[in-house]
Amino acid sequence: MKKLLFLCFLFVSACQTIGQGNYNIKGDTNDLPGWVSVFQTATSSTETTINILRPRLAELNYEVEGLGNQKIIKTVSGPHIHWKVDRIHIKDLSPQKKYRLNVRKKRGNRIIDWREFKSLNTDKKSAQFIVGSCMSDSHAFKHVRDRIWDRIQSHDVDFLLLLGDQVYVDDFDFVKRQKANEFDIWTRYIDSLRKIPLFQMRKLTPVFAVWDDHDFGTNDSDKNFKSKKAAEKIFTAFFGGENIKGVYESSKSGVFASFDGFGHRFLLMDNRYYREPSQKKAFGHWGKKQHQWFKEKLTQSQNPIWLANGNQFFAPATIITRKNGSKKQINESFYADHPEHFKTLMSDIKKAQSPVAFLSGDIHLSELVEVEKELLGYKTYEVTSSPLHSYIFRSKSGEQKFLNNPRRIIGHKDHNYILVESSKVEGRWNIKATSYGVTQDAPYFQKE
Repeated sequence: MKKLLFLCFLFVSACQTIGQGNYNIKGDTNDLPGWVSVFQTATSSTETTINILRPRLAELNYEVEGLGNQKIIKTVSGPHIHWKVDRIHIKDLSPQKKYRLNVRKKRGNRIIDWREFKSLNTDKKSAQFIVGSCMSDSHAFKHVRDRIWDRIQSHDVDFLLLLGDQVYVDDFDFVKRQKANEFDIWTRYIDSLRKIPLFQMRKLTPVFAVWDDHDFGTNDSDKNFKSKKAAEKIFTAFFGGENIKGVYESSKSGVFASFDGFGHRFLLMDNRYYREPSQKKAFGHWGKKQHQWFKEKLTQSQNPIWLANGNQFFAPATIITRKNGSKKQINESFYADHPEHFKTLMSDIKKAQSPVAFLSGDIHLSELVEVEKELLGYKTYEVTSSPLHSYIFRSKSGEQKFLNNPRRIIGHKDHNYILVESSKVEGRWNIKATSYGVTQDAPYFQKE
C-alpha cells in the first residue's frame, strides 16, 4: 500500500509540473511558434517580404494586425513534398512601429502561429548586422544551435547576412555528392530549416542570404552541377525577396542581389551558379554577366560598399600532402581559384570612387584579414565568419591550426558569428567587428 501511495504521489506531482516552464500551455494545445517556419527577407522602411513554409494541404490566411489579410503572391512547391512555401509582400509599414503577423487556419478561423516583425529604418547612417555561415542540421550540434541563436537574438541587430551553407544538401548521411536532384534538395532544405531556431522565433529579423557549395547542392560545385535550376528555385523560395525600388534588387538568374540602406551598399554575390571549373577563365568566379552587374553597382554608388561572397576573397591555396604522396587543395577562394578574374576585380574596385570592404564564410573558422593599401589605394579588410553550428576541424598535436593566410591579423576556430557595427560619419567609414560564441561570455576577438 505504501508503494502504491508513493507511485500515486509521483504521478500527481509529474502532472502538476506540466506547463510550469517558460511555455504557455493551454489545455490540449500550445501556442509556441514553429507550427510554420517563417523567413523575413527583403525589407525597407515601408515594405517587407515574408516567406512561410507550411504543410501543403493546410489552408491558411496571413493577417497583419492593423493592415488586414495579406495576399499570397507566390507559392512554390516540389515533387512529392509535404510542404509548400508561400510568399507575402507587406506594404505601408513604418519603422517606428512593431507589427504582428497572425497565421490563421481557415477551418475554425483560429490562430495557429504568430510572429512579431518590424521594417528597417534605412535612412540611418549606421548599421548593426550579424554575419554567419555554415549551419548544419545534424543532431550533434543541437546544443550549439539552441544556444547560439538565443545569443544572436539578444543583440537586437538590424538584419542578418547569411553567407552560405545554410543547408547541407549533400550531408553524407542523406545525399551522395554530385547526385542531388530536386527532391533531395527540397527534402534537405526542409529538414534543416525546420530545425534551425532562427525560423521558429517569435521575433523576426530580416535575413539577406547567398549560397555556397553545400546549399547549392554539392561540395566544391560549379556551373555544371546538374540540379542547379532546381537549387535556384528552392533557395529563392526560402531566402528570396520581392524587389523594392531604390533598396533591394535581386537577379533573374542565380541568387545575387543588392541592398541599399544605412548609408551603405551591400552586394551579395553568387559564387556557384556561373562558376567555371577552369582557373584560366577571364570571369571564372562569377561569370561575365554577374561581374558586369557588379561593376555597374560599384560605379553607381557614392556610399561604402560591403562586398559579400560565399567563399573567401584573399586567401591563398592551402595544399596538403595525402598519405599516397599526392597534393590536395583544401580551401576555396577567389584569389586562388580564379586568379585572372581576381585581377580584374581588383582593377575595377581600384578605379571606383566608393571604398569596398569584404565579407565571406565557408572555412569553419573566423578571421579578420587586412588588405594592404598598395592593392586598392587604401587599406581595407575582409571579415570571414564561420561556422555558426557545423564541424570544427580540430588540429592534432603539431599540426597547423589555421589555413594559410599571411594577411590574417586575428582569428578564432570555434562555433561563432561576427557582429559588425558599420557607420559613415563625416566622410569616414568606421567598422567594428566582434566575434561571439557559446563557450564564453566575452568576445573571442574584437577589432575596430
